[in-house]
Amino acid sequence: MKHIIDIKTWERRNNYEFFLGFQNPTISITSEVECGGAKARAKAAGQSFFLHYVYAVLRAVNEIKEFRFRIDADKQVAYYDTVDMLSPIKVGENGRFFTVRFPWHADFETFYTEAKAIIAAIDPDGDPYTAEQKGKGELLDVILLSATPDLYFTSLTCTQEHRHGSNYPLMNAGKAITREGKLVMPIAMTIHHGFVDGHHLSLFYKKVEEWLK
Repeated sequence: MKHIIDIKTWERRNNYEFFLGFQNPTISITSEVECGGAKARAKAAGQSFFLHYVYAVLRAVNEIKEFRFRIDADKQVAYYDTVDMLSPIKVGENGRFFTVRFPWHADFETFYTEAKAIIAAIDPDGDPYTAEQKGKGELLDVILLSATPDLYFTSLTCTQEHRHGSNYPLMNAGKAITREGKLVMPIAMTIHHGFVDGHHLSLFYKKVEEWLK
């Protein structure tokens, strides 16, 4: 459900209004999370490691309200009770992808079962951006996570659709590597600075790591 924020009484009013007029009001960050536990659990269960970290990211976002603030078509600030995830899925060896929408379910097994079915139902000859088409309404109740499992990176800057920043947080998860005996993976993010500060970013990475570790 969408809720409109009363700017006058909003605790982040000063932060939001300060960054609103910036040419680029977003902040980009890349940080590593330990993920060996999830990798081992996925392997033991014959499951997709990708869907394990998709769940971890989506769970963290749905537990931190600031990641669910949006600017709607009427330039109002709103937030959603829950959000889903858009994710580009590779469907061809040439790199062709198809973006799908994974609905949020707090129960991991429910989430995993539905996500697997969505991936299995992809038509590789269809429009790769179908899930991102707004249709009659706004596409705001989502985040986007791309995956580059064959590429480790230390920084990444996402594209922005609008001058005031993207409609929703954009993320990328890179290749997991072993460092000092621990399996770690980078997660990059671009998000509106009027909505989140370092505190919220730190909390996000902590929550993701709690599930993956």
